[in-house]
Amino acid sequence: MTKIKIEDIKHTIKDIQILDKDLRKLDQKATPDIVGFYGEFIVWKELEKNFGRKGYEVIFGSGQSKADIVLRKGNKKANIEVKTSRRKNEWYGSGYGYALNIKKCKVHPDKVFNHPKKGEISGDFCYFDYLIAILLSDDLKKHKFYIFPRWFIEKHEKELRNRNKRFSSATHRMIFIEDIKETDEITKFDRDLIDKKEDYKNAWNLIELKQANKKSKN
Repeated sequence: MTKIKIEDIKHTIKDIQILDKDLRKLDQKATPDIVGFYGEFIVWKELEKNFGRKGYEVIFGSGQSKADIVLRKGNKKANIEVKTSRRKNEWYGSGYGYALNIKKCKVHPDKVFNHPKKGEISGDFCYFDYLIAILLSDDLKKHKFYIFPRWFIEKHEKELRNRNKRFSSATHRMIFIEDIKETDEITKFDRDLIDKKEDYKNAWNLIELKQANKKSKN
């Protein structure tokens, strides 16, 4: 495996910022896919800063891994899902929105979810241990990190279920509302998260590695 150099990550981050700036000259901007990759790069850089000096490896997910990034040390690891959003005006008002999806799990094959559009889907959130949500400025130069353990997502699974066509391809969603619009699709959890999310801002200390399970492919 080729060792990733932090200098190359920094150059890539800068290149995507330049690409976005050039696209705006054409009345366009970086697509959601590009923004998603960008988010993974800035999370990698932050993880390397916080954990690399302690002997941890920061690896992009590949092969059988369903995680975006794997943080590893010896036979312990943490799978990390990265979600990135620029501020936008949506059905909930103004803020940041993240589509979440369950994925098939060989450890829990009986876990199912009834999607309002796709019907019964098999899967759960076992493919990640931590969700990192990024609030990204429109020009990509400023960002905030929020780190949520998987138990937080599982605890509020019902409240995070997709209720809007904006997330019709996803089973769940998380929204960080800044200017709220009155709609019955906003849950009590969504309202509570307006302030509660600050408990998870830059909460890198929440990340703990667990013994890797060789039998599990999640």
